[in-house]
Amino acid sequence: MTDFASAISAYRNAANPLAGLDKKESASAEETGGGRDIGTDFVSVLKDATKMAIGTAKGAEQSSLAAVAGKADIREVVAAVANAELTLETVVNVRDKVINAYNEILRMPI
Repeated sequence: MTDFASAISAYRNAANPLAGLDKKESASAEETGGGRDIGTDFVSVLKDATKMAIGTAKGAEQSSLAAVAGKADIREVVAAVANAELTLETVVNVRDKVINAYNEILRMPI
């Protein structure tokens, strides 16, 4: 029964990847006294996306280490690594688009 519950939990996390960040960010905002909403400006959106990408990479690394120790199923490891790879490709594509947009702005006549 735990496999089914973990599958449902993974599906919910995949459907709303920023849900975990909302809880963590609101807890840290309450501790520091800041009331910044997540994703209200471009910088915070990039920071949140970066945190999510780093978390995905760390999760893949942890899955790989668990597999080496014999505590994880190879399918879980392959899925985690594929998810991390997809996240990295997305980050690289977004970076390229931002650089292209910046270069186009530089080429604009004043």
